[in-house]
Amino acid sequence: MSTAVFLASIMTKKLTLILVSIWWGWTVIIDFAVVPAVFRVINDFFNAGELGATLFARLNGLEIIVSSLLIVVTLVHFKINRRGKLQLSLVLAAWAIVMVYVAYLTPKITSLTYLWKEAEALGQSGLGDINDIQQEHQFFHNMYVTLDSIKLLILTFLLGRETFAKT
Repeated sequence: MSTAVFLASIMTKKLTLILVSIWWGWTVIIDFAVVPAVFRVINDFFNAGELGATLFARLNGLEIIVSSLLIVVTLVHFKINRRGKLQLSLVLAAWAIVMVYVAYLTPKITSLTYLWKEAEALGQSGLGDINDIQQEHQFFHNMYVTLDSIKLLILTFLLGRETFAKT
């Protein structure tokens, strides 16, 4: 391996480590510190939910940027070293999860929250329709949490791999 190729390989490894660390770090902070604090401090469920949805929408925008950069860096690393298919697959899976958030889950949860809030305001609490809205909201929220957990596991694996693997 020539010196230039070796240096490029090290650079892609360092860039990957930086990008994954940033993504992992803010995901942990938002998931385990910020959002629980929002729901503890803000007594109104719908206001807390709106703030949470706004935070996640902003986070998703950043995730699109970081995951796209990570794909590019991983592809460059793959081209240089002719290995890293697992890493590329995991980066693409994490990117796909973000795309599901942005294209489907966040808008769906936001619209269900709005419908739920409107039904509550009209005094339809306890009626069949609002129970359906609540159940549907809970289903999509649980899907979001599950996908976020999978994404966090992927990022943790990538972080460990980039920290301990040889170039």
